[in-house]
Amino acid sequence: MNCYLTSFRVPGYEEFRDRLEKAIQFQQHPEWAWAGYNFHKEDEKYPLGLFYHGLTLDFSPITILYGSNGSGKSTILNLIAEILNIGHRVKSNQSPFFHLFSQFCELPIHSNFEDQDRRCDIITSDDVFKHCFEVRETNDRIEKEQRKVIQEIYSKKGKMSMGCGDVRPLSGMDDFDRWTKDALDRRLLKKSSSAYMRHYASHTFKPFSNGETALTFFSSAIEGAGVYLLDEPENSMSPAFQMKLVEFLENSARFFDMQFIIATHSPLVLGMKYAKIYNLDEEGAPERKWAELENIRILHDFFMSREDEFHKNQTKGTNDDRTEI
Repeated sequence: MNCYLTSFRVPGYEEFRDRLEKAIQFQQHPEWAWAGYNFHKEDEKYPLGLFYHGLTLDFSPITILYGSNGSGKSTILNLIAEILNIGHRVKSNQSPFFHLFSQFCELPIHSNFEDQDRRCDIITSDDVFKHCFEVRETNDRIEKEQRKVIQEIYSKKGKMSMGCGDVRPLSGMDDFDRWTKDALDRRLLKKSSSAYMRHYASHTFKPFSNGETALTFFSSAIEGAGVYLLDEPENSMSPAFQMKLVEFLENSARFFDMQFIIATHSPLVLGMKYAKIYNLDEEGAPERKWAELENIRILHDFFMSREDEFHKNQTKGTNDDRTEI
């Protein structure tokens, strides 16, 4: 299992301000003067307030960032993407200070990453939703084209109908051949519209659920050795599909030289094998075990409070089986 990105360091509020002032004062970066003039404006200093005391993370092949909304999970991924010059598929949340702040962060990269031209990508939940909407829109467009084809076939000039209020005598073999083909078309359509459309129109994509579409999106986007930043990849996925995603990511890291840095709330994704978990809800973002996380404890207590219901269902299932025998 490879670890191309070894660590990530974010400067604290005071450190960033001091380094910025010195850079401006000693004319090392005169182009940053605008930042010094606007430093007092709180609304323009994102993401400074998220990491007031600074932050240092040591990465493993699978690193997971855990925390509540606003804890900085997505911001860390976006800062890494900014430093690595990874483009976003969908516009990310930034500010005038964001690009400047990223230049004060430290991201050591292992030599075997650049030497072998590894891939790097960021995939957000917005990217997945956008893909799902695009698939749906494409299917809608193709279905409209299919309906148009059917209408054109039934309204084409010279069509001979039989028993439909427009009966005209057949004046020759050409009319008879046309009527025979139209009748066959109508029987095909009545028998199987899907079989009929295979001859006349494009196919829609298989009507996957959002979870299936999301899973296929990840499996196509994650296709080579390198670094992948995943922001809440579990969105739109049921627990069953989340488990499939977890298995895919675990195997990709273990056997195909891929490194993952993941921001997530999902207990299932948090439970990935070999993962190092940082809790951004605690000062300094300490490393924690899966069972120590608040969300996991909440779910544990919830299920334990209903433990009897699981036993009742198991007993009921056993009794039903015996009855059938």
